[in-house]
Amino acid sequence: MSNHRRNWSLSEKLEAVQLMKREGVGKASRQLEISSTTLYKWERHFDKDGEQGLMAKVVADKNPELERIKKENYELKMLVAEKELIIRIQNELLKKSP
Repeated sequence: MSNHRRNWSLSEKLEAVQLMKREGVGKASRQLEISSTTLYKWERHFDKDGEQGLMAKVVADKNPELERIKKENYELKMLVAEKELIIRIQNELLKKSP
């Protein structure tokens, strides 16, 4: 097996899945120099979504507004966690006081 990543086209992935189904995962893995895990993953995606499942996933451009909202969401979650901790500590102190 090769140690470097390779980008496989849709047609190559289709051929690999067909070869795997026809010849078995071991033979396909050796012949194509690709891990059996990858072949099984492609097969699962193909069986679930057809050719669409084998298409390369396009990474969406970073939307500044989305990034801002994600950051704000994280900060609010941290603030809520901090407030919950303060309340928990206060409740414990109230239980201990006479």
